[in-house]
This record gives sequence, C-alpha cells and structure tokens, in this order.
Amino acid sequence: MIVHESSLFNKTHIFRNRFHAGKFLSELISSRFSVEDFVILAIPAGGVPVGYEMAKNLGLKLKLIIVSKILFPWTTEAGFGAISMHNVVKINEEAISYFALKENTIAKQIDECRKKIERRRRLIEGISKEFFEYDSDKAILVDDGLASGFTMLTAIESARRFFDRVYVAVPTASLKAAELIQPECDGLFCSNLRDFYPYAVADAYIEWHDVSEDEMLELLKLYLKNHGNSR
Repeated sequence: MIVHESSLFNKTHIFRNRFHAGKFLSELISSRFSVEDFVILAIPAGGVPVGYEMAKNLGLKLKLIIVSKILFPWTTEAGFGAISMHNVVKINEEAISYFALKENTIAKQIDECRKKIERRRRLIEGISKEFFEYDSDKAILVDDGLASGFTMLTAIESARRFFDRVYVAVPTASLKAAELIQPECDGLFCSNLRDFYPYAVADAYIEWHDVSEDEMLELLKLYLKNHGNSR
C-alpha cells in the first residue's frame, strides 16, 4: 500500500519546512487511517522535526530509532549503505563497485558511522531514555524523505525487532525508493511522490538545512516539556 497525494505528484518546493511537512503528512494519514495505539518512530536528525509535528497533531508518543548513512568519504549527503543503533547493517554493493571503494575506505566509513550512532544515542539518552523505550507494538516510522531508500530499509528491519506492525511516513520520496520500501513495511504514506531524475529530498522544501544535533536535542527537550512521553 502506497498512499500519496495525487495533486502533489512530481511537484517541488511544496513544504515551508519540516514542521509544515509533518503537519501535512499528519492530515494525509488521519484522513485515511486509524492511528490508535501507534507511536511515531522518528529517525534523527532530519526526521525529528517531522515526527515532532506528527506526534503533536496525531496525539501520539514520539519515539526514536537511530539509523545513519555510511557516507562516501567525499560527501556529507550520499552514502553506500546504512547502520542502525541495533546493529542492522545494509550495504549497497552496486555503489561500492561503481565507485571502486577499497576495503580500508569501507571499513573506515563504517567505523565513523558507528561512532556517530553511539554519540547520538548518548546525547539523546542524556535528555531521556524514554525515547528508546518502545511501549507499543505498532509504529509509524518517519523521516524527512526517501532518496535511495537504504536508510529506511535498515530502519524497518531494525524496527521489526520491536514492533509487529511498521508503517512508513515521509513527506517526499522518489518513486523508485517508495517501490523498494513498500514490500518491506505494512504501508507507506508519502505526500509528495516524484518520478523524475535527478531527485533530491531538499527539492520538496522551500526552507532546507541540515538539522544539527543541537537543534534536534532542543526540540526533544521541548517535546518533553510540552507533551511528555508518559501519557
């Protein structure tokens, strides 16, 4: 099941920011689906503003699952796989072959990715361990968009260890990534599907910047202050 907003197909620059995207996505889901007993399971850092807004609008608890791209050494955006905080690892062998990555480069980038995940876990647990305490068997897995889909595939496999039902909700996705993800989850909600090349998550947003860890942490503190996880 892929649920999307047909009027936004192949459109760009739709959402003011990630909060606006989360509100829009909440409306798409609530108009077609009962979210009773679900939790929002956001992927830091970019998925946190989207998940924050969805938790607020849908009246659900906000939980987190840390998944990070294994980055190419020459960029902070593109990667050749992903790792989760629960040690689920997915590697894009085609990307490794295409760029002729050497074993020592691959090992170094994987090590950097694991360090990033552990740092984020410590930072978030310093605010509250409740974000990693899963008290439902149904989750809506949230990020700010799908490009290749490898990060989300890793997140789904990791989430399956804790949740019987895992839906995915993203403001924007390439059709190729959506079709890759759909068989692995119980359903996919996407406001803005695009089926043209090149695809960039950022193109769905008017205001776009990388969410810093400090920004993410302040938002999590605000969530606990205003909503709390003990509901």
